[in-house]
Amino acid sequence: MRRRVVASLGLSLATLLIIGLVGMAQIPLAEFEGPLHEIPVANPDRYLRAIDIGLGQPDFPAEELLRLLERLVTHAAPSPEKEAVLLPIVAALEEGLPIEGLVNKAFEGLARRIPLPDVEHGLHQRFVLLGEVRDLLYSKGIFSVAPGAPQSSPSAIPTPRFNQLLINIADAIGDHLEGGGSPFDGHVLFQMVRERLIMLEGVTLPPEDVELVLERLEPSDLTDAALAAVS
Repeated sequence: MRRRVVASLGLSLATLLIIGLVGMAQIPLAEFEGPLHEIPVANPDRYLRAIDIGLGQPDFPAEELLRLLERLVTHAAPSPEKEAVLLPIVAALEEGLPIEGLVNKAFEGLARRIPLPDVEHGLHQRFVLLGEVRDLLYSKGIFSVAPGAPQSSPSAIPTPRFNQLLINIADAIGDHLEGGGSPFDGHVLFQMVRERLIMLEGVTLPPEDVELVLERLEPSDLTDAALAAVS
């Protein structure tokens, strides 16, 4: 009986997940066009091209991004300040970087009523960190591969899993810097990254991914990434 309940619960959760993903995938590109014109941004076509790329990714936060655009439409700030908040996000899309963390950080800034120029500064720093951490993982032989593609190496991780590593490592470094921490505190940075990954191990991060990253990263690697974000 217990096995049936567990199996039923697992099936229900899987069904909800599939419905959620399908729902996000069904948001048409045209839905983004209205808010972009209402903000307005200087070059809507650039944003739409970037979002169109994102819509083809399995972990793209389409619904959250649309809600962010709609929130900015009604925000009492000059249009250039609103667009400045979006620029790190669209740049990340153009670079093939995950935007989940950036969108969440933008919502956090709006909820805390932080001035938009300060929100933009924080987002730009996180954007730089995402690129630096991606390059760092690449340099350690940890790569992303398309979901379902043949995994030629144990260190070739499906893109959604790779992106979660990327987001959480970058966020740990970003939180340290945002809290006034020094980019030279390599050992502190490593400990923060380690604690964050271990906390998420078996929840949103597979244990093998966490082990792979922690055995290859060094404190000095994180110092280099942090320095790039503040320079």
